Order: sequence, then C-alpha cells, then structure tokens
Amino acid sequence: MSEDQSPDTVHMPAASAEAGEDHASTSQRRQRLGELAQQLANTVERKRSLLAKIDTMRRAKQAAQGDAATARQQWSAKLRDSEGTPTREIQKLRAKERSALSLAEEYEAMEGEVARELPRLELDLAKVADSCIISKHGIAEEVAGHTYEQLLTQVGDSLAVAFALFSMAENAGVDHRQSASADELASTFFGRLNMAVRRRLDDDAVTDQVAQLLALPPVDLSGVDMQLVRSPVSRFKMQQALSAASG
Repeated sequence: MSEDQSPDTVHMPAASAEAGEDHASTSQRRQRLGELAQQLANTVERKRSLLAKIDTMRRAKQAAQGDAATARQQWSAKLRDSEGTPTREIQKLRAKERSALSLAEEYEAMEGEVARELPRLELDLAKVADSCIISKHGIAEEVAGHTYEQLLTQVGDSLAVAFALFSMAENAGVDHRQSASADELASTFFGRLNMAVRRRLDDDAVTDQVAQLLALPPVDLSGVDMQLVRSPVSRFKMQQALSAASG
C-alpha cells in the first residue's frame, strides 16, 4: 500500500463505477420524468376545468336563448289575440325576452373570454408532452444500452462458442471452395437467433421484465393534442399567433 493511500480507501472497479453512474443518471431521468408527468397532469386538469366552464357558459346561453324564443312566441300570440293592443302582460313578456337575449349575449361573451385561454393551454400541454416523450426515449436508450452491455458480458462467450460450433457444423465435409463464408454463416445463425428471440417478445414474462427495467412513472397523454406534439412547426406558428394577439 502506498504512503498516500489510507487503509480505508476502497477503489471501485471501473466497470462498477460506470454502472453506478448509469444508475444515477437513469434515476435522475426518471425523477425528471415524474416531475414532467405531474406537470402534464396538472395542465390536463386545467384544460378539463376550462372546457367544463366553456360548456357551462354555452348551455346557459342556449337556455337563455330558449327563454327568449319562448317569451317571443307567447307575446306574439297574445298580441294577435288582443288584436294588436299591447297589454300589460304582453309588455312583461317582451321585457322578459329582452332580458333573456341580453343574458344570452353576456354568456356568449363570457364563453369567448374563457375559450381564448384554450389555445395557450393546448400549447403548454403539447410542450410538456413533448418533453415527457423525449425523457421516456432517453430512459429507454440508457436502459437498453446498459442491458445490452450486460447481455454481452453474461452470454457473449456462449454466443461466440455456439456460433463457432454452428459454423463448423455447417461447413463440415464441404469443400473449402464451396464452404459458406463467415458473413453467410452469421446471417443464417443470427437470423435464427433473431426469430427465436422475437417469438418471445409478447410473452408476459418478457413484458413484465421490460416494464420493471424501465420503471417509468405513468404519463397520461389522453388529454393532449398529439398532432400538435408531433409538429414543432405548428407549435411555433401557434406561439407566434398567441404572441401577436397579446402584443
């Protein structure tokens, strides 16, 4: 032991250190995705609340319009019954119609005010959803890379031995000039391996293990305009339009 090395010093192997860094990086990505997912859920809830307000205003407007139409029908019929004399009852019904129409106009204005908030909310949703998708892809890439390295470490030698034996068997008793090349042998061998692996992809055990390795927090995209998410150009144009409207 060198003089500048204390007895308590523990040197972590390079592979273990890298694995620890990968785990920390993936954990940080998962934490960030969880934060984004919560932000997305909050924004979706704001959108649902906004849509509920718009629906309430629209229904109230329609009800007021219905009241106005009913009042108009009533005073119109009574005016004919009274041979054109505007009785007190007719005046009340006309006032009721005007009041209902005024109320309907107010509800329509309120509906428009609330609805103007919707495009900005949709844009916010699309931005957060896009960040969630990018974050999920980043986690999947990290986990896939780490899992692939583990696979090579654990079964790389076994695969190499199996391929060597397969190559020998395929070319056994064949003239050297007619024997399959290394590329041809690899294509056949790994083609079979590919088919064997793909047949297992839908197995519950495989699906469960993939989910466990990814350990992704739930992300609900049901309330998101996915066309807007997939189109940065559309988001940019919408942002410009909103900036111009508020400028």
